[in-house]
Amino acid sequence: MSNIFTDAIRVYARPDDRITGVEAQWITWMLLGRHGSYHVPVVTRRGPEGAYVDIQYGSGKSPDIVNFSQDHAPYLYGSLWGRHYNEGGDQDIIWQGDVNDGPHRYCRYGFDEVRVATTAGDRPPVGPEAPWRRHPDGSWRLFVAGSYRTGNCRYADVGPMATPATPLPDPPPAALPTPTTPNDEGEALTALHPHWLAPLADDHPDVTWIEYRWRGRVVHRAREEDDWDGPAWQHRCADDWDNCLDPDFLRATGATGLLAPEEVYERDREDWEKRGSR
Repeated sequence: MSNIFTDAIRVYARPDDRITGVEAQWITWMLLGRHGSYHVPVVTRRGPEGAYVDIQYGSGKSPDIVNFSQDHAPYLYGSLWGRHYNEGGDQDIIWQGDVNDGPHRYCRYGFDEVRVATTAGDRPPVGPEAPWRRHPDGSWRLFVAGSYRTGNCRYADVGPMATPATPLPDPPPAALPTPTTPNDEGEALTALHPHWLAPLADDHPDVTWIEYRWRGRVVHRAREEDDWDGPAWQHRCADDWDNCLDPDFLRATGATGLLAPEEVYERDREDWEKRGSR
């Protein structure tokens, strides 16, 4: 298998309009085309009162998002956004307007709490001045506003031409629930902010598991899992539009209170430019 992409598309209705359930299904099929979703479950979700619709699918063999973004979205809808993960990479990309010609950049996600379990039960090995709190289950918890970049794969054994009617397989025991379908293979964190949390971006010898949460929901988990060749430190990713902190997305949706510091986005822009020059 190749070209396994995970795509999360959000289509906003015009301010004086709503997207009905029937129309949401029409949009879904416009994206799938005759090729269907390539190894990614299809999920369609309508926002409150039809203000928007979210579609998850795999565009690896389906180019129909190009036609939709150019021939339909500009005339029928308020705006179009997409988050894209390529299994050959390690970070999500966000785009807006046109999948080919619209602006593209790394996608940043937010968290507001970190939970850590240490090997000896001691305080976590970062943030010595931070107000970590010991929980009865032995973990340490810290409420802190932060963000990171990572890759959100939603691959599942649904075949190369999945549709909304394709049955979902039972998730593996170690899969992490997400707002759409479980994640069983994630990426480490990149460009973690605040920077003093960087030692918790991947495995650490003094830590047994790490959770990043957003409004109570686990959006990233890292711990030792059973692998084909024995236990190994692994990541699970459950990021979604609710914790997307892309600056243009937040401004467009009126959620500017969630913006990360400007220097964080400046680093993202610099990293994106370096990517383009390689």
